[in-house]
Amino acid sequence: MRVLHVDTALEWRGGQQQLAYLLAARPQDGWAGVPRAPLAARVGPPTVPLYANADPRSIFKLIRPDFDIVAAHTPHAAGLAWLCGRPLVIHRRTDFIPNHPWKYRRADRIVCVSEHIRQVMIGAGLPPEKLVVVHSGVRSRAGGKNILDFPRPIWGAIGALVPHKGHAFLLKALVELPGTAVIVGTGPLAEELRALAVKLGVSERAHFLGQREDIEDLLASFDVMVHPSVEEGLGQVLAEALEAGSRVVACAAGGIPEVVGDGGILVPPGDPGRLAAGMREALGLPKGYGVARGRRFSVEVMVRETEAVYREVLARSAVKGL
Repeated sequence: MRVLHVDTALEWRGGQQQLAYLLAARPQDGWAGVPRAPLAARVGPPTVPLYANADPRSIFKLIRPDFDIVAAHTPHAAGLAWLCGRPLVIHRRTDFIPNHPWKYRRADRIVCVSEHIRQVMIGAGLPPEKLVVVHSGVRSRAGGKNILDFPRPIWGAIGALVPHKGHAFLLKALVELPGTAVIVGTGPLAEELRALAVKLGVSERAHFLGQREDIEDLLASFDVMVHPSVEEGLGQVLAEALEAGSRVVACAAGGIPEVVGDGGILVPPGDPGRLAAGMREALGLPKGYGVARGRRFSVEVMVRETEAVYREVLARSAVKGL
């Protein structure tokens, strides 16, 4: 069974990491995407190079008889794969109602990274029998070393600097707390968040580190991992933090409760006061409190369950072709 994975993103985020894990586990597969995408730098050039800027000519590049299944990993990829002529699996990682539900109706199966997303897709009118949950998988981030020399406690957040990640609420919570906020990630809100830190009077205690690769060391350096998202499909960085032994506080938004469960502190989203209280509470947890919870989200389980979906789709397609 050969799968052509289609990913049109020009960024490196959780979905691209999951696809990289799949491609490493399934060397017989190929991927289609834009050659200058960050994914290409990590897994090698695309098997099927696509045009950039949503060029519709990319559709015709996906009509490939040498692959058994096409798997679309971004909403734009789902649209391109509409006419691929192969059994189609769409991976859904975001928890908002899709703007164009029609592109999902062609799919034989839709893989949702959380039960929350599955319910969102049912609400959008997609057939429940087409929707299956496969949680994201994470590699161990344990064993890092402390590399940060900031006043403690260090409240760390890892995620793209975009509105739904809720970094503004972390900065507002910091006003009520001692210590340092360390924000890891890049995105369009970088300057706006820096300006907010100045306005709130916490700019000397809020450090923006940009994109980093040394996540193990950062998690080992944080006193508490804070995830203030107000929307989230799942939150795989939380599973990484839990497995690494970090204390965790997160907002109970989207699929986040499915990850954190009883392994950390959950607070209502969008409330800086409640977030600050949760951060204080999380600081009192023993290190390693949520390790068992984090270990549920392994790459091996994600690959095994994803392959089961692909095999089922291929088997059903063969029966239909009889």
